[in-house]
Amino acid sequence: MTVFPVLALALNVLWFGLGFRLFALRPRQAVRLLVGPEHRDETSRQALVSALPFLGGMNLAFAVLSAVYLGMRLAAGTVIPWTTFLTSGIAHATQFAGNVPLALCGGRAGGAPWDVLQGPMRVIFVGDAVCALANAACLLLALRA
Repeated sequence: MTVFPVLALALNVLWFGLGFRLFALRPRQAVRLLVGPEHRDETSRQALVSALPFLGGMNLAFAVLSAVYLGMRLAAGTVIPWTTFLTSGIAHATQFAGNVPLALCGGRAGGAPWDVLQGPMRVIFVGDAVCALANAACLLLALRA
């Protein structure tokens, strides 16, 4: 049993689980990361607080999928379908890609709604990149097998 797919699945469970926790269970905290203090009183802020649990639910689904395959791999040595790494990799990569333009423009100082390269958002930005790469590597390994 190669250890890399197990580590990638564990990383998926952790990362998507943290996404669920932040967006679904703590949407107000997430909004503080995403919306500058000067805009926090706007009506759209409440709409964002209400919409973020939807993103959290999608993160939960990916975390559960990864946890199920991780458990199956550890308990029975089950081969993980390549589609698991494909879909998880796409989820991470699109979240990373969505933040690239914000990073390139210089964050809030450059007109972006949030700073991607500092504080907790940098952790999210880098974490999504690492998870996307790990899933891509596992996808390539699975397709070569």
